[in-house]
Amino acid sequence: MVIETPRYTIRSLNSNRTYWEQDVFPDWTALNCYRHFPDGGIGTGVEPHYHDNDELWLFTTGCGEVRLDGVRHEITPNTLVYTPMGCVHQFQMFTPYENNAIVTRLERAGRPLHLTVEKYGPPAPTVPGFAVPGSMNTGPIRDPGPRCPISEWRLQRYEEVNAQGDTQHDTVLNRNEHWIVLSGAVQLSLDGRDVSLEPGDIALIRAGIVRRLSAEDRSTRAVVAREHPVEAA
Repeated sequence: MVIETPRYTIRSLNSNRTYWEQDVFPDWTALNCYRHFPDGGIGTGVEPHYHDNDELWLFTTGCGEVRLDGVRHEITPNTLVYTPMGCVHQFQMFTPYENNAIVTRLERAGRPLHLTVEKYGPPAPTVPGFAVPGSMNTGPIRDPGPRCPISEWRLQRYEEVNAQGDTQHDTVLNRNEHWIVLSGAVQLSLDGRDVSLEPGDIALIRAGIVRRLSAEDRSTRAVVAREHPVEAA
């Protein structure tokens, strides 16, 4: 299922398989991929590499470690990791885990690859990467820097989803907002149109839209990414 309008895009799990493909998501968002990966195993890791774009991870469960330009950071549930273009990164997981990924559009040579120093040479850096520990990832990122495309990305459970979905008043968004459902279901009203998101479904929602959301299943877990505020004209 794909629903595309000038103000929002809904993609079901089966229609949201993109990672490196370009120009699939609408041009009003900085995101070029928004994926959930539910079944990471113990011992999963990836070699040191870099990209021709920015990449962000949100580990909603599991424990491990990530290295950003050689600096080690602990991964715990709800940890956010930002790896900007040119940042050499790797991770290793010590428990089963689930992960979520955001990537931006390709730049520089536009190579849709894991680029290793041994094969492709050292990267030209942009800005430092960072990790926000799970226990501290409870609101907007304290200092996302000049390049990070999002101001907030974190896990939200049933109670917090409903706390944001005021059943009496709609919300007019002042920034682009993006949801993935991990379990349960989220009910969205977008400019008065009702949509239900199930596990793996995503909603890309443009600033200025009238949005209401709620959840009826107490097992509901979702992640929300918010871009930076859109200044009024």
